Amino acid sequence: MKGVNKAILLGYVWKDPTIRSTKNGNKIAQVDMVTESGYGEYKKSDWHKVIFYGKQADVVDSYVTKGTNLYVEGSIDYRKYTGKDGVEKYTTDIKGFMLQMINSPDAYKEVEASAQEFKKEASPEVKNAVSDIAEQVTADDIPF
Repeated sequence: MKGVNKAILLGYVWKDPTIRSTKNGNKIAQVDMVTESGYGEYKKSDWHKVIFYGKQADVVDSYVTKGTNLYVEGSIDYRKYTGKDGVEKYTTDIKGFMLQMINSPDAYKEVEASAQEFKKEASPEVKNAVSDIAEQVTADDIPF
């Protein structure tokens, strides 16, 4: 029988990510996220440590900051280690393999800059159409 180990999180980054590099120069990014569930007096927050490697770590380093709303997919990783005091400790991490920024201000700026560049090179008809659409779109309309 095969198994599945998958975690899906949608929450906020509650502090700036920690970026480290391996001896080979590969990046490792730790993102501390908070998710909320329930409502009213039953509302609760859960705290998660998500670890990204390679290209995803590069994306985290470039775009993710405190307050960024993230959608993350990964696998749950339970680890045991010996602390500085010699006592065995346990931790639960999420090994992230996919992330998507939701309502990221930096992503909106990047899209806006790309649209401005496109408008410079476009024909007058396209420029007018893009201008009409751009007036109707706000940062809240962009899905990342």
